[in-house]
Amino acid sequence: MGPVAPLTLEGATALAITALALLLFLWNRYRVDVVALGVLVMIVLSGILTPAQAIAGFAHEATVTVGLMLVLAAGLLRTGAVAVLARHIARLAGTSEFRLLVIIIVVVIPLSAIINNTAAVAVLLPMVMGLTRAMGAAPSRLLMPLSFASQLGGTLTLIGTSTNLLVAGLALELGVPRIQLFDITAPAAILAVAGALYLLTIGRWLLPHRVSEANLLERYELHDYLGVLRVRPGSSLAGRSLAEARFGASHGLQVMLVERGDNRISPPSGSTVLKEGDLLLVEGKVAELARVQHGSPDLEVADAELTQVLEADTDPEKGRFAEVLVPARAQAIGRTARQLGLRARFGVSALAVRRRGTAVADAVGEVRLQAGDMLLVRGTPDALTRLRQESELVLLGELDVPRVRSHRMRLAVAIVAGVVLLPALGIAPILVSALIGVLAMLVTGCIQPDEAYREVDWMVIVLLGAVLPLGEAMHSTGAATWLAQSLLLVGTPLGAHGLLAGLLLLTTVLTSIISNAAAGAVLAPVAVAMAAAMGWSPLPLVIGIMIGASNSFLSPVGYQTNAMIYAPGGYRFSDYLRVGGPLSLLIIALATFVIPVFFPF
Repeated sequence: MGPVAPLTLEGATALAITALALLLFLWNRYRVDVVALGVLVMIVLSGILTPAQAIAGFAHEATVTVGLMLVLAAGLLRTGAVAVLARHIARLAGTSEFRLLVIIIVVVIPLSAIINNTAAVAVLLPMVMGLTRAMGAAPSRLLMPLSFASQLGGTLTLIGTSTNLLVAGLALELGVPRIQLFDITAPAAILAVAGALYLLTIGRWLLPHRVSEANLLERYELHDYLGVLRVRPGSSLAGRSLAEARFGASHGLQVMLVERGDNRISPPSGSTVLKEGDLLLVEGKVAELARVQHGSPDLEVADAELTQVLEADTDPEKGRFAEVLVPARAQAIGRTARQLGLRARFGVSALAVRRRGTAVADAVGEVRLQAGDMLLVRGTPDALTRLRQESELVLLGELDVPRVRSHRMRLAVAIVAGVVLLPALGIAPILVSALIGVLAMLVTGCIQPDEAYREVDWMVIVLLGAVLPLGEAMHSTGAATWLAQSLLLVGTPLGAHGLLAGLLLLTTVLTSIISNAAAGAVLAPVAVAMAAAMGWSPLPLVIGIMIGASNSFLSPVGYQTNAMIYAPGGYRFSDYLRVGGPLSLLIIALATFVIPVFFPF
């Protein structure tokens, strides 16, 4: 091919904005949606796009469709459809770890093709954690296959991941023929089967075996900042409520539980009246606990062991312990448990935090939460049910909670089936069928309007709406063409398959260190420009970007599901490279030859 055309000033500006965006995504100092909005502002201020063009991404059919599909998935969850599936998995698995692994992979791959794969993992993760504890298996042997299989399943349809919709929508804007719902199913199914076989054989052999500590004290190192105090005889606290005594301000401690004989108050409120001899489970800094221990006229360190107070659940209906996970991109990130109002909103006490497998030594009320953190909480079954249903925190382990609107479960399944069938039969595009499906969910009461708004991941919507114009800016300024020609100058000797393999590798690496949506938005225009320069069909390269961006196995930060299983599985960064590295190479190698069979150059 000829020399590379010079880069215009606008093209250089677009390329500089893209490079800055990639650096900010990689730095991870700011949330991805904040970075995306910053990119949008820079594009407008630079004059590359008009304000109307810049905000068009929020009205793009890919962005709207993602929001609608999240509501449809929530309808399945709210009616208990996925919970029924989880119970069937538990029954079929029995006590066999390998059987459970097979069932997880067989179930989560097709499930992730229909509902968003992040939602699928969020629902199955607590069930898997409960089963591993019941059978004495290590969560590390099952959670990584759960995450990886969900990603493999997400590539089976256009609606399996938001990245598929984004890349397909951006490609459509760039003149690529519309990619239909099941167009990518055939090549993706071959890759999914190969990936599943890897996870059941070589991958299973490479998985770490880490069994978490036996009890809560060891797992969360609760001795460091929890203690048990007794109200002394004749104490000035006796007969006064916690609010009247200003307990927290006076002692620098928060009362998590009050035990009075066989009666337990958990969590206590400000109106809880203390009596002589009450045992108080308190949380605070070591210095404050030591101050009480060395001379408080009202309180004394109790003889009772902390273990006894924590684990003596003679009546679980009055309170039980549970672990909750802070999922990636949750609004809870950057806030403390106290700021979340867990006690006031749900009646749940937060006792401790674990981060990357290690207990955080600070008092739980002062810890600013990060994605992947695990909290130890205590509450009644009703309180934990409210926490699970009305917050974005993911409850881990088995919990007997009632299904919501189970009488509408079959109706919700039928609605989602209709949403999938209408575009499959060519009757209506996916956007129209999803709109009809959401309306049907709302009218029939499968999900309430307020619930629908809560279930939409607005961070993903903002990210998609803001990065779509970045792809348009790369295209309209010629930056994508310049970058494509520069890559072709080096890669042309590799041939068509070599270029596809290189693009797959670049996408896989990029999506492992930044947002997969951002990786797709940056590389899709480049792929279309490369195809135009070579006189090829753009479809094999566009499909390659979908596959590469939606299969992120190399790190816990590149994909939401990887972050979700990081702490519960007790994983390390190296585990993702050891297990996910060979899987990534397998997918790249197979996709290089499988994709052109169905989408010729």
